[in-house]
Amino acid sequence: MTAQDNQTTNHSSEDQKSQSQSQSQLPSWYQKNVTSINPEAQHLLESYSGFKPEEVVPHVVALRDEAFQVYHYSCIGQMRFLSFNLSHMPFWPRVLEWLRSDPEAGFLDAGCCFAQEVRFLANQEGISDRQLYGCDLEKVFIDLGYRLFRDEGKLAATFVVGDLAVADDDVYEASDLAKTLRGKMDVIFASSLFHMWDYDVQLRVARRMVAMCRDREGVMITGRQMGSLLGGRYPMTGMKEGGSTNYRHNVETIKGFWHDVGEATNTRWTVEADTYWGEEMEQTKNAPWAEPNMRMIWWCATRKK
Repeated sequence: MTAQDNQTTNHSSEDQKSQSQSQSQLPSWYQKNVTSINPEAQHLLESYSGFKPEEVVPHVVALRDEAFQVYHYSCIGQMRFLSFNLSHMPFWPRVLEWLRSDPEAGFLDAGCCFAQEVRFLANQEGISDRQLYGCDLEKVFIDLGYRLFRDEGKLAATFVVGDLAVADDDVYEASDLAKTLRGKMDVIFASSLFHMWDYDVQLRVARRMVAMCRDREGVMITGRQMGSLLGGRYPMTGMKEGGSTNYRHNVETIKGFWHDVGEATNTRWTVEADTYWGEEMEQTKNAPWAEPNMRMIWWCATRKK
């Protein structure tokens, strides 16, 4: 063995050791050794983005690892940014019909992350990608979405970076986020978003979402997130530092929440909701922030006259 061979072997051993140490430092719920992704995502990345079948998984895993360095969100670590949840919601047929029947109708993926729901809608017949919007706190996620789906310069959807939850209303109203989205939406989908906050912040964000909607009967603000059979505040152990809590809804509390939103915005809403044990619960049931009554909850608030 030459000195160069020995040096190469040493580097290889060091790289493997470093990789092993890096893997061991990952949370227990982090999805490792990914060999396949869900069929919907595989199909979209082949048909919409033009990847060869064997290119998809290495491409996705590399971008997932890069994104996880920004935020240790379970939805990223567990590859759930490739889940197309909107089309599995009970209110999906109404969303699809609304967007197809009115070319002026706007759809917002709030807290879009990689904006996979936007790409899913852009791939549906009868919906223009110019109807589609996404917003996120971090520009890096929007940029990663373009890289994930290989559609920068092709997708005509509008993406905006900004903080939906910023405490100062004047700062929010002066932001590009508020100015770009105000009064344009007919449907807002907030997936894995509201569970990031406590009740008061959720109310602040929902109030701002109402202002994003067109002033008309039937507009929908919808979502899915971590909830609990016992609605209330819970510690975000292992997710947020400093004793942060989030508010986890059940069916009764989410209806009460939208009553409070209506009072704050002088609007009225019909609310449908249900809790369920989703794949996310199976993956996170042993996470530090888990508790026995934890469930997923979907909800749809539809504006009344």
